[in-house]
Amino acid sequence: MSNLLLNEGYLDNTDLFYGAQDEKIFTKNKRYIDLSMCAGSILLGHNHKVFKKSIAKFISKKISNIAAPNINAKIFAKNIKKVVTNSEKIIFCNSGTEAVIKSLRLARAVNNKKKIALVTGGWHGSVDQLLYKTNKNLKPINLSSGLPKETYKNLILIPYNDFKKSEALLKKNKNKISCLIIEPIQACLPYENVAKYLKFLEIFCKKNNIILIFDEMITGLRTNCSSVQNYLKIKPDISTFGKCFGAGLPIGIISISKSISTKLQKINPKVFFGGTFSGNSIITFVGNEVLNYIIKNKKKIFKKLNTNSKYLQTELNKFFISNNLDLKIYRFQSILRLVYTKDLVKDRVSRDFLEQKKNKLISKFKDYIKNKNIYIPSSGIMFQSYSHEKKDIDYIIKEFKKGSLKIFTKNKKIN
Repeated sequence: MSNLLLNEGYLDNTDLFYGAQDEKIFTKNKRYIDLSMCAGSILLGHNHKVFKKSIAKFISKKISNIAAPNINAKIFAKNIKKVVTNSEKIIFCNSGTEAVIKSLRLARAVNNKKKIALVTGGWHGSVDQLLYKTNKNLKPINLSSGLPKETYKNLILIPYNDFKKSEALLKKNKNKISCLIIEPIQACLPYENVAKYLKFLEIFCKKNNIILIFDEMITGLRTNCSSVQNYLKIKPDISTFGKCFGAGLPIGIISISKSISTKLQKINPKVFFGGTFSGNSIITFVGNEVLNYIIKNKKKIFKKLNTNSKYLQTELNKFFISNNLDLKIYRFQSILRLVYTKDLVKDRVSRDFLEQKKNKLISKFKDYIKNKNIYIPSSGIMFQSYSHEKKDIDYIIKEFKKGSLKIFTKNKKIN
């Protein structure tokens, strides 16, 4: 990610980050309020006391990585099941991308079908089979060079939150589809009707022998110490997690249901899941220590996260409306996104279409915010942490108001 940012000119040499503490990240000359939190991976804040204590504890116990099954992974898996209650078995990976790759392999092994139904608008890491976006006609568009030409032929692109088109495409291809993969909450786009849409997908997949995969890299644990599937009472066959479970360290997790676990035991040859650092002692030990703290203190942690996030959303949206600004903040739990239109946005395609004429203004706004020592990640997705205080939120609100008024209207008065 760092090289990409440098190549895009987002950060120059003086802006390279070298450290962080609580809600701030540091360059050589500046401190920024961080609205990335390591792409949503850090829930408590940078270098939180529990994280640092767990590292010291790991060293004092003389634990080391041994590239073999270890007690720390077993203990961590047991604790993960406390918050991911639909899980029969946990498989550790080195990253979210790896977890998705192995989930697709697992799906093909279980039902011996080739095609993948990819719900548009989500992000599933650097996975060749899924590195596509779509236009309004559902034609695949490469997100990267170097993808095998035949890859997209096994893809069926399903429009997010569109019942009619999704059902038609699924019915037409139901006997060929191995799995359907979806990021249930997508970068804080509108949440209306999504619960019904996800339930529709669950019912259709179960009826037609299609494995339903929920990619909850971002929402796992961040959703009130649980997951979107628990929150909405939906039971996917396979789920992928990571980010917050690693407490800021790299991790990928595959969670499989009891039904898939039973089928998996009967497959020969066995599905390969190995990797030198999969489920390694360092990350599983530290992750478990932080997870225990979050579980123990979940009421106060998530009350603060959600209160601050709602306050930020409410205050800015009130301001945008009162000043007739073509902007809106969307939110799910402690995940937020500023969308540069107040028009109806139902998916990523409509959002991109409505924002495309404002690219220069959007770039100016981001520069303004960065110059006010607030860091917005290039993805545009903003995350709150337990270390963000109300004074930080008030400062963010103040500068977002000034910046939006300066960039997006000639009216300079702040209501």
